[in-house]
Amino acid sequence: MGRPLVKEEDKRVVQVNIRLTTGENERVLTYAEASAMTPANWIRQKIFTGKFPQVKISPVTAAMYRELHQIGVNLNQITRQMNAGKQPNFVGVIAELAKQQRDILKLLIHDSRPGEGQRIQGSTEL
Repeated sequence: MGRPLVKEEDKRVVQVNIRLTTGENERVLTYAEASAMTPANWIRQKIFTGKFPQVKISPVTAAMYRELHQIGVNLNQITRQMNAGKQPNFVGVIAELAKQQRDILKLLIHDSRPGEGQRIQGSTEL
C-alpha cells in the first residue's frame, strides 16, 4: 500500500535554505528530537505558530540514564568496600560524583524548558 496522495495545493514545492551556526543547528536538532519531529517540521511549526512545539520526549538521552546508573553502581561498590573494612581514599571519587550529580540535576531541571534559552546537552563528560 502506497502513500496517500496529497492535494495539489498542499504539496510543498518551494524550498528555502538557511545557514545556521553549529550551535544553532545543535539546538534545532535537540528541540526537534525532543518534540519527535524532523528539524524542518519543527522550524515550520515554530515559524507559523510562534510557539515552541510541545516536548514529547525528554531531551535527557539514554546515555544520561546510563551515566546515572553507573554512578549508582560506583556508590554501591564504594559502600561495599567501606563496609568490608577497606578504607581507601574516596574523597576524589566522591567529589567527582558530586560534580556529575550537579551537572545531571541542571540538565533534568532545564530539560522541559527548551523555549527559555537553555541549551540542552545530551550527557555530561566524565
